[in-house]
Amino acid sequence: MYNDSMNQSLQNFIAKKYIKPGKALDLGAGQFEDVKGLSKLGWKAEGVDINMGVNLEESFLSKEKPFDLVYSNYLIHKLKNLEVFIETIYNNLTEGGYFFIHTFDKSDENSKSELTGDLLMKLLINRGFKDIKVGLFDKYDDAEGHQHMHKILEVTGKK
Repeated sequence: MYNDSMNQSLQNFIAKKYIKPGKALDLGAGQFEDVKGLSKLGWKAEGVDINMGVNLEESFLSKEKPFDLVYSNYLIHKLKNLEVFIETIYNNLTEGGYFFIHTFDKSDENSKSELTGDLLMKLLINRGFKDIKVGLFDKYDDAEGHQHMHKILEVTGKK
């Protein structure tokens, strides 16, 4: 079962890693599309965002922790304090839980990202994550006023 408004790659990741729905946390939820989509799929999903007063440049611990999945789409490249954000992911995950990150790669000509897969891999390993996978793919942005390609980093792993 798929939800059209959700990040398709996140749905695919969940379908591969989870037999049944669990608890998920969206860091930088924006319009909460993925939270709504996960809820429709049976997940207990929570999202936080700067619009709610949650500054992810600072450590954040949810009252609902731990989560089976912590994910973030197109936020980490905007942050200055990457180590704090990675610590937030780690501290909100249950032991054996997964993280999923989508962000723009440094090679993306249509964003101001300075992130590379190597940099994220190093930071995640240093924090103690395992089974880390980094992928880079092209994605067409068809949002109004955009109509261009992006270089997307997909980074996943386990606590």
